[in-house]
Amino acid sequence: MSDRDRDFIREVDEAVRQDRYKKLWDQYGIYALAAAVVLVAGVAGYKGWNSWQERKSGEAGAKFTQALTLQDGPDAAKAKEIFDQLVKDGPEGYRTLSRFQLAASEAKGGDPDKAVADYDALASDMSVDDILRGHATLQAAALRLDKADYTEMEKRLKGLIDAGSAWSFSARELLGLSAYRTNDMPAAEKQFSALLADQATPPNLRERADMMLALIVGTPQALSTTAK
Repeated sequence: MSDRDRDFIREVDEAVRQDRYKKLWDQYGIYALAAAVVLVAGVAGYKGWNSWQERKSGEAGAKFTQALTLQDGPDAAKAKEIFDQLVKDGPEGYRTLSRFQLAASEAKGGDPDKAVADYDALASDMSVDDILRGHATLQAAALRLDKADYTEMEKRLKGLIDAGSAWSFSARELLGLSAYRTNDMPAAEKQFSALLADQATPPNLRERADMMLALIVGTPQALSTTAK
């Protein structure tokens, strides 16, 4: 096969890949990707709760578990009462995790501004474990993604990225999504390229970064930047 043939096949493959990613983007959009970031954070939050549950058995643990069971059903108000009570007089671990559950309930209940305020309070509370503070920072940023400008998102997330936090990959992805949403293609390309260049980037996040770069390459702004 000649070099010319190989170049042609590569160009066709790239066009097909970009078209496939664009269809996925048109169908699911930026919010599905943000939800994927939050899902990772949610799993980590559950693992944190599970670890604390093993260390702190007893009445508080039973109440917390009860509230988790009730929060998605008709007794959601009762769950909130239990979480509120644990925030007031529960052991430190359950007090913190109950604050997370209340913030999540605010977001799910249609009050994202209150949820952001709750997560921001957790992120700035030095008595909270660093991992959970990072989790709160990420959750607040994800809730602000559809409204905040890139400057705000960078202010929220840059600390996680610079510090090499356990959340740094998810933080960089959210920052890239913010740049894309605000049509700052050079900044978006920078963030997603950094994810692909880092060998430690998780596979599923790497795949999403590859998808976003394929979309960015096809935008008029990116094409004009490349031409320069």
